[in-house]
Amino acid sequence: MNLSASAKLQARSIVALLVSRMRARYIGSRAGYVWAIVEPLAWVFVLKMAIRHNGDQLPPVGDSYEVFFAVGVIPARMWRMIAQGVSSVMNSGRSARLPGLLRLDLCYANGVLEAITGFVVMIIALFILQVFGFHAVPGDILHFVIAFLAITAFGIAFGLTVGVVLILAPGLQHFIGMFYMVMFFTSGFAFVVDRMPLATKQIVLWNPLVHFIEWIRMGFYAGYECRSLDLSYAFVVTICCLLIGLTGERIFRRHAGRQEVYEDAQEV
Repeated sequence: MNLSASAKLQARSIVALLVSRMRARYIGSRAGYVWAIVEPLAWVFVLKMAIRHNGDQLPPVGDSYEVFFAVGVIPARMWRMIAQGVSSVMNSGRSARLPGLLRLDLCYANGVLEAITGFVVMIIALFILQVFGFHAVPGDILHFVIAFLAITAFGIAFGLTVGVVLILAPGLQHFIGMFYMVMFFTSGFAFVVDRMPLATKQIVLWNPLVHFIEWIRMGFYAGYECRSLDLSYAFVVTICCLLIGLTGERIFRRHAGRQEVYEDAQEV
């Protein structure tokens, strides 16, 4: 089978898995669909209530905290859901129960589903805010969408790497949730990194997620520019994570195949 035919076959597998998972999560359960929309909006509401007690009327960027928080927290949450879902699939070994499917197909399908969900939630949230009188239209839609796709790719790549790490060291499973939350809360969805104290900023900028959130923010707010943004760093981390994840998955797949052959030989 040539490369083109192999790619088409994998694409069909991913689409089929995506449709299946979408039906299982949303069509079969309205609660899942409603919660996917309500949770990010609840984050925006809670953050707004918290900032109101501080007496701040205007956000660091834009003219409303509601829009500022939505533009930050929704993609940050989407990244966390993608990474957690992909790493979970990498560890589950579900592909072994589905002959003809690779574990990567399940990972990609999970990541794409979370990305679609996040993008739809973003559209709904911005529409609701616009209806209530807030200016919630991206200044550069193409920039905004490209940045959204980039954070999706980072989520999948990061999830693959975490999955490989957890296969090698299962004991870290107890700490990985905390690690995700640290990255999420330091992603910049509730603050602008340029306004942080220098010492704190230098630490926070090691989080690649910060750069993707600021990039999304630059696409949304016309004229906004983050001086601390380093896309080259974000892209290098994404590529490295992708290479580690794909290489590790391939090695483990080969090892699993050899193990199955050995077990079959023992039975004979």
